[in-house]
Amino acid sequence: METALVSKELMEKLNNPDTADSLERLLEQLPSIVQRMDKLEQLLTSVESVMADAKTIEKLQLKLEHTNIDWKTLESGIHLLEKLPSLLQIIDKLEQAAVFAEDVMKDEKSIQYLLQNVEDYMNPVKDRFSQGKRLWTEVRSEAEKNTRQISMLTMMKWIKEPQVQRLLAYIQASINVIPNLENRKED
Repeated sequence: METALVSKELMEKLNNPDTADSLERLLEQLPSIVQRMDKLEQLLTSVESVMADAKTIEKLQLKLEHTNIDWKTLESGIHLLEKLPSLLQIIDKLEQAAVFAEDVMKDEKSIQYLLQNVEDYMNPVKDRFSQGKRLWTEVRSEAEKNTRQISMLTMMKWIKEPQVQRLLAYIQASINVIPNLENRKED
């Protein structure tokens, strides 16, 4: 009875598409896994034979004494080896992004689309800039035309204007805020 339950559970797992896909991928990669295992076994055998040979160890120690390899270097190398899988993923993503960017740069329609989007984004900025430039040009022209002297009475009339009041409010707020910002930098 227990064997039948185990077989039923096994069949349910095998019928799961994710499990079937995983098994299929594993079977496809099995030859390369076996090759890697064989190479690893050969490497371990070579390392064991080298470690067993006293003359080789002595030569290795002499060479290592004349290099700057120490335990920190070895630990760093091991730490780097531990990071290789995540570094590989990052490099793969960068490579995909570079290929994508290269493909986009080769495609005239994509370039036109990007340029149009940049232009659409920049148009409001350009409009604001040109409005500001026109305003400054008019103010400057008007100021250069004005040859009369400004009296205290004229300044008192200006202070009552809403635009001047708003400007003075900004100046007052700046006077209040700037020392607070400087105090925060010191802390």
